[in-house]
Amino acid sequence: MKISYSILVWLTLFTSIVKAQNNTPVSPCSADEILARHLENNPKALLEIEDNEDFTKAFVKQIVMERAKNNAQQSTAQYTIPVVLHVFHFGDDGKIDSAQVQSGIDILNTDFNGLNDDWNTIDPEFDSIKGTLGIQFCLASLDPNGNSTPGVIYYEDSLAMLNIPDLFQYAWDNYKYLNIYLPKYTGGSPSLFTAYAYYPSTTGSNNNAGGIFYSSIRWGYGSHSELIPGQDWASVGTHEAGHWLNLRHTFQNGCDSPGDYVDDTPPTLGGAIELSGCTNNDLSCIVSTNGENYMDYNHDCKKMFTEGQVDRMTAALNLPSRITLWSPSNLAATGCTTPAISILELVNSNSIMAYPNPAKDHINFQFEQIQAQLSIYNAQGKLVFDNAINGRSIKVNTNDFGKGLYFYYSTIVSKRISGKFLMKRSLPLYIRHILFSLPIGESLLGR
Repeated sequence: MKISYSILVWLTLFTSIVKAQNNTPVSPCSADEILARHLENNPKALLEIEDNEDFTKAFVKQIVMERAKNNAQQSTAQYTIPVVLHVFHFGDDGKIDSAQVQSGIDILNTDFNGLNDDWNTIDPEFDSIKGTLGIQFCLASLDPNGNSTPGVIYYEDSLAMLNIPDLFQYAWDNYKYLNIYLPKYTGGSPSLFTAYAYYPSTTGSNNNAGGIFYSSIRWGYGSHSELIPGQDWASVGTHEAGHWLNLRHTFQNGCDSPGDYVDDTPPTLGGAIELSGCTNNDLSCIVSTNGENYMDYNHDCKKMFTEGQVDRMTAALNLPSRITLWSPSNLAATGCTTPAISILELVNSNSIMAYPNPAKDHINFQFEQIQAQLSIYNAQGKLVFDNAINGRSIKVNTNDFGKGLYFYYSTIVSKRISGKFLMKRSLPLYIRHILFSLPIGESLLGR
């Protein structure tokens, strides 16, 4: 079985090389290119990928069996991944600021947790199988030596800004941090190709040769981003994090089995970057295409993962190259500690209502039973609200929270309810005061 699979992969790589020789552009994010990078760093990469696949199949099978036995929905487990961003620039060129850095992190956390604005606009045919992974990407606040860090490291290097030298030389321990490398261009020059990532690999982690490479001009929104706020192209970061968690493209293997190794994503043709639209390549394999999937190439239509993809990513988080990242000891070592909540302690989230979600200047909580305590943490694991309740409802002022993803934990007797909500940026108080104080017919720009 392993021999036949290896031959198939080598044939695929050979086809890729032939295409390249015919001047057909190849995306650095393509399955062939990702495999080629793994082979470059590890001659036994194919065997390791097969071993990972065997583990994943068994793990997913167990997840599905347990879910059916308990008649439950997907797991409410929460995972926290410490992140370090390496930003390469030359002077101001490519030097994204902290707001743009955080914007990209917020997009990851929003997308993976189903808090994106278009979550409720998914094609009805696929709405029933959309899934969320309870994961939090946290900018590390402690470096490998235990010193304080913002989780963002800047390097002034005109060549590194073009991803020309080996950027792995700057890597932090891959067993402790997800390393995201942000040259201005991942391909050495302007192109439509935004990013690429590495699949889980013990050899790669041993050599600190993994992570995500991303063109900073499309990381989040800000003064150094060419994207318009709200543009789905920024969710290419979610696409690459999906690869980092062992997902393949929805169009891998085209109409042929095993496709992308996920049962609930329909087969489709693809591989060319589509700048607009959600239905590109629809019915290319006779069945409807899940074109809104994060792992497709519709760059301005990215809305969802499927339940099967979430199960596969959960399995990836339990591979040797990923499982250490979210361990309690590592979260403490990297400064990403969040409240330790046992999955068994969690109560069904239907027993609490949090609204409006996304929130702006306040959020209301309503509980089925009298609660004792409510705690709210930001995406970096910092406690931003902690109050006794002794009631069934509470209104929390969120003016000082800032934009991003937040996690709440409510205590009732010995159990805890866990949930999350998104904060959208609201106008500063003094600007709102000015706006609402203006006479009718006036604006900040004059009459």
